[in-house]
Amino acid sequence: MSIAGKKGVDISSSNGSIDIEKIKNAGYEFVMIRCGCGNDDTNQDDSQFENNVRKCETVGLPWGVYLYSYALNTAEAKSEAQHVLRLLKGKKPTMPIAFDMEDADGYKSRNGMPSNKMLIDICKTFLSIVRNAGYYVSLYASLSWLENQLNDSSLLDGYDIWVAQWSSKCQFNGSFGMWQYGGEINYLESNSIPGVGVIDKSYAYIDYPTLIKQKGLNGWSKSETQAVETPELVSMPDSIYCVRAGGRWLPEVKNLTDFAGIQGVPITDIAIKFSEGSCKYRVMVNGQWLPYVTGYDSNDIINGYAGNGNPIEAVEVYYNTPERIAKCLGYLRAKYRVSPINRDYYDWQYDDETSNGQDGYAGCFGTAIDRFQLVLSK
Repeated sequence: MSIAGKKGVDISSSNGSIDIEKIKNAGYEFVMIRCGCGNDDTNQDDSQFENNVRKCETVGLPWGVYLYSYALNTAEAKSEAQHVLRLLKGKKPTMPIAFDMEDADGYKSRNGMPSNKMLIDICKTFLSIVRNAGYYVSLYASLSWLENQLNDSSLLDGYDIWVAQWSSKCQFNGSFGMWQYGGEINYLESNSIPGVGVIDKSYAYIDYPTLIKQKGLNGWSKSETQAVETPELVSMPDSIYCVRAGGRWLPEVKNLTDFAGIQGVPITDIAIKFSEGSCKYRVMVNGQWLPYVTGYDSNDIINGYAGNGNPIEAVEVYYNTPERIAKCLGYLRAKYRVSPINRDYYDWQYDDETSNGQDGYAGCFGTAIDRFQLVLSK
């Protein structure tokens, strides 16, 4: 049975000697277990880790682990990686190995909060070591930390993300595999489980057990799971786009690696495609929307790009998610923005949505644009 779209919990010694069977009976289908905190010191192992693993395996719940990080530099991140690898010896989890990056108790602040670059390097160091040891890894962090301290595309696009946002909707704009949606404050359901108490809860959007077994990760060998038919690891498709400005087509841009355009020079034509999936898009010129196009060919004036050689004032993009992608990542949206000539960007827009303050397009009637950015988002 796939756990994609299912809910689970994460636990630690702070929950005491927890009854895993009651968690299962309450409808939760996976468990993320804290294995410890900080450097590779047995005194920092979670006192309930071994018990919690045994209980999960007894009742047949998929489990993974997370380690709370106290690292202030990459040397300590290496020790934390060895900490989790030591505790994983002889075990075969079917959920991710997560690196918990936060400052819940203020330790980092009290000891000279590392720079954002150092925090990112700490995450990359831990995740790369554990991944290279043959494990499926994930980065756990709050929405705020992901958008601020850890906002680096090589980190957020390079690793599975477990977003913590205790709300009725996850608002992280990148790709993520799990969403921690509740605990002491919970907007979706009761904040406790009968006989268990208050507990942190998450949704999984990827069928991790099947994927991990098929890939031969986390101690599993492919020969053990040859009979399992599963989808391949699915990554977020890339957005690819280019614009014409100053009378010439500019180089392609992928995702948010750059912007398309020349600051101060009006964009007159736009071409958009995705590495997987289709889209339709259109532009506004002189206060009028031109017809939708779906192609990507600067030589095709009918359906290869949007524009007619005059300054563009607004852009609308709509992405169609293939079923293969939707099964693992959910349905995706085009996330895009533009900037008026020589001014800051307007707000991000999502597909042609008009709810939650969205305009349904990016731009402003009567004002030419000079920069364009596009990426896919949940």
